[in-house]
Amino acid sequence: MNINKNNCIIDIKIDYAEEAKAFRHFYNAVGYANVDYTYTAPTKKMYDYLSSFNNHFKYMRMHNILTAHGKGDYYRLYHDIPYGDPPGDGRYVDGGDSVVDISDGKLRFNWTAVDRIYDILIEHDICPIVETVFIPHCIQKSRKFWYIPNDFNMWGEILKEFIIHVQGRYGTNEVEDWYFEVWNEPDNRQGWVDDPSTFLALYDYMEHAIHSVNPNLKVGGPATKQWDEGYDIFKAFLEHCANGLNYATGQFGTRLDFISVHCKGGYPRSTYNPSTEVMFNSLDRYIDIVKEYPQFKDLEFFNDESDVVWNGNEGIWSESWFNFRNTHYFPGFVCKMVNAYCKIVEDRHDMNLSIVCSDNCHLQWERFLFSGNRSQFTPLNRYPSTDLIKKPVFNSYVLLSRLGSQRLPTKSKAEGFGRKFGVLPTKDGDILSIMVWNFEDGIEDHVNDRTIRLYIENTNIKGKYRLVHYRIDDEHSNAYSIWLKLGRPSSPSIDEIKMIREGEGLQLYEPVKDVALDGDMELEFYMPMHSVSLLLFLPFNIQKPCVPSCLNGRYEKGFNENPQVFLKWKPNKEKDFLYYRIWRQAKGQGDYEIISDNMSINTAVYIDMDVEKDCSYSYRVQALNASMVSSEFSDAIDIQIK
Repeated sequence: MNINKNNCIIDIKIDYAEEAKAFRHFYNAVGYANVDYTYTAPTKKMYDYLSSFNNHFKYMRMHNILTAHGKGDYYRLYHDIPYGDPPGDGRYVDGGDSVVDISDGKLRFNWTAVDRIYDILIEHDICPIVETVFIPHCIQKSRKFWYIPNDFNMWGEILKEFIIHVQGRYGTNEVEDWYFEVWNEPDNRQGWVDDPSTFLALYDYMEHAIHSVNPNLKVGGPATKQWDEGYDIFKAFLEHCANGLNYATGQFGTRLDFISVHCKGGYPRSTYNPSTEVMFNSLDRYIDIVKEYPQFKDLEFFNDESDVVWNGNEGIWSESWFNFRNTHYFPGFVCKMVNAYCKIVEDRHDMNLSIVCSDNCHLQWERFLFSGNRSQFTPLNRYPSTDLIKKPVFNSYVLLSRLGSQRLPTKSKAEGFGRKFGVLPTKDGDILSIMVWNFEDGIEDHVNDRTIRLYIENTNIKGKYRLVHYRIDDEHSNAYSIWLKLGRPSSPSIDEIKMIREGEGLQLYEPVKDVALDGDMELEFYMPMHSVSLLLFLPFNIQKPCVPSCLNGRYEKGFNENPQVFLKWKPNKEKDFLYYRIWRQAKGQGDYEIISDNMSINTAVYIDMDVEKDCSYSYRVQALNASMVSSEFSDAIDIQIK
């Protein structure tokens, strides 16, 4: 790396003795458009990755659960409809939904698609944010007003039966962890912009139906966007829940358990500079409306589409600057954004920030390798490929998952602190985790590199520690940069794919080293523009980590028709976990040998590309902590290569 010797030195102080605030890991949800994508092979592989680290995303937000059609990605593949819905005069008009029907004047239900979808989420320890959107075809008011039920009582009955079913299948305790959201962006419907009364009635009947089955379930909305029409419906929604005549009960007011909005960092048609200010100025406006209703001030508050820009189904073929989704710019924005939520939404506004969701799981929209779409992964060939590469943004999720449970205060006199660069220090018991970012909104990388000088004062933790320093930048944790250095091959060779995979995970910036904590400490390190560091101070520990469990694997054909083995296991939960060591034995050919000792294998997935057809292999895995103490071996699994 060519370091600018004239870069600015930034002094930042962290006072360990000052009162800490809770850090609730609110960036805990992701989403995609259509629930029917869930059980397709690429999306199931995506879930394997998303659940491969401890403290992974807890929630998944998707459309269409009550209008699931049961055909997977059929409409994406054969009709080129990105949202995966049946074609028609308008979206969701012509039916095709399989869950609800009417026969002889009675509602009939087929929960096959619903079960198929939610089984996958539960298997991966992820809860749904249930959007009760869209209206089943059989009760739509008309082709023009497909978003309004022709019978609100039937709408309520559908929701009652839905809740009864999911509680019966998954258990009441499980479903009480879910959230039930009335709609997705009602301000997109001109009829509701002109007169929101039927939208308010939709919520009243939904809330009444769900809580009549279980009053402990969490119901809310309205998930409006950051424009005047959205603010207007949002205000009308809160006013109605606070004081309006309830359409379902005839009483005044409607119960509201959480409040949701959609604020992003920019509009592709109006700006070429994604901006955290655009996002948080919009959030300020929404929060000011909430403050007009003191009874709602302490409710859980969501931004459940918190993305860099809108127009998610477009990539570099439509706007070349969408390439930021492939690069380290994207994770830099995410980490700066999380810091801003702490400082603005929590500290300045004192909101009960519960969920920040990235609608960034649209693997279905990736047209080709690094096509710049809204996904954490890119396929090695066209969709529906299951041979995936992690984009750098995935590593920001792993990095953020390592932050602690309490947030420490920070100080700096440097101009731009909190806007151009910043630090998010956390602690958890005797562990100190510090995220540092150097990020100015904009696309240009090669400006304003900085040296960060951290002063950690008044630590009351002492002893021998190990310092683990992770980095995401142009040269670390960056599959895209490796691909560029290889000449941007559209059809990479097996050896090139191996090189990309070698550096696709979250990487160390420097070797793990011993440090002694006792009182004050000073650290200094270089940060290029749009980079993020995570410093973990972990007590020296000679105790063996837990044995990796639930190891499973499968043979699959890779992009080049090469045989490969995909391994997945349950992630280790130790706070000082470092990485996994992978062992393999060719059956009948000697002892186990190490096939990966790469410290960036810190998520519980691995692809072995060095296998041959008509051979059988046995695998086992070890976990290592930051003190380089290894676990016992996992149970072995055998894989036959056909």
